[in-house]
Amino acid sequence: MSDSRFRVLWFGQTLSYAGSAIFPVALTLALVQEIGSATDLGLVLAGAAVGESLSLLVGGVWADRLPRQKVMMAADSIRCVAHTFIGLRIVGGHAGLPELILASSCVGAATGFFLPASSGLVPATVAPELLQRANAVMAVSRRSAMMLGPAAATTIALTIGPGWAMVIDGATFAVNVMMLSRLRVEHAATPREGFLKELREGWGEIRERTWLWSNFLAHGCWNLSRTVYFTVGAATVISGIGGEVAWGVIAQGATVGALTGALVSLRVRTSRPLVVINICLSLGAIPLALIALGAHTALIAVGAGVMAFALGLMGTLWDTAVQQQIPADRMSRVSAYEWLLSSALIPLGMALAGPLAMAVGAKAALYGAAALMAVSSLGVLAIPEVRRLGQTHGPAVAEEADPISAGV
Repeated sequence: MSDSRFRVLWFGQTLSYAGSAIFPVALTLALVQEIGSATDLGLVLAGAAVGESLSLLVGGVWADRLPRQKVMMAADSIRCVAHTFIGLRIVGGHAGLPELILASSCVGAATGFFLPASSGLVPATVAPELLQRANAVMAVSRRSAMMLGPAAATTIALTIGPGWAMVIDGATFAVNVMMLSRLRVEHAATPREGFLKELREGWGEIRERTWLWSNFLAHGCWNLSRTVYFTVGAATVISGIGGEVAWGVIAQGATVGALTGALVSLRVRTSRPLVVINICLSLGAIPLALIALGAHTALIAVGAGVMAFALGLMGTLWDTAVQQQIPADRMSRVSAYEWLLSSALIPLGMALAGPLAMAVGAKAALYGAAALMAVSSLGVLAIPEVRRLGQTHGPAVAEEADPISAGV
């Protein structure tokens, strides 16, 4: 991508992705091995999840009101301070559970502002015809960070300590702030109205597009089903198929598949993106069904790779479709609703997957989750608006994009 604005955004975002990938691993090692227990870890991570959920809609409104790169700078400044604080407290041996929960909640709240702002910024840094490619490049960076971040966090934690891993994590956010400060993107100021009215406007963009809200519902069902994969599926593999090593092999298969899917999305072109997207999502049922069947570890790993490959591909297509169809001045609010609605059922699924498996059996729970995943994904294709939606040349109203073109 030749546009210098996108290169600046990409470099900073890549470091931010790396920091986000280091955080949970370093925190896990610090809390479980040195300070507390799995319960303490759950409380700290729950603080981050609650903070993110509570701030998403607020972050969406403000990301549409203000220049998005400045919202991202503020968010990453908070994440930098919070991660560095956690790391230094761990290094000094003074990390108490209440302050860790508070700091983690601040990280989550900042993330709730960062995510909606970042989703609306990419279209402003590239020419419309390069939007899918830009999203694909971002996806490759994100998947690479998810693959390499845990290994880097473990290496740093085992050599100089998990606290210093958190400090290095904080430094990645500081670099992203500096990169974002160099980004020059036009921002068309819009008249501010009441917060609730602006929030309703964002919801109105969703309500009037059947293809959008129906896919949000499908994504929520898909994520609910996936909680069974990570709980009942993992327990079934570890206890009855191949042990912890087998689950590690399966997880690695998924990681490789996700990165490959993101790379393929650089080249894929389709006139019916939502059809491809939902077919991809339906493939997530494969590893669930294979685990229920008691298949060999290698076969399950391939199935997990197929699921993750499809996710890596559909993520780029989905981001591009939404960015092309939603007015730029409302993009962040729509994105905030998407993040919230798509993940709203995950805590419920995590809590109920185990009891469900005990009530009906692990195989029945896995088959049921596979069926819900496939039916919800393919079911939305019965809606004509979903099938007909094609690609456009750019966002419906590109208030933030300036006329500087970019080439490959």
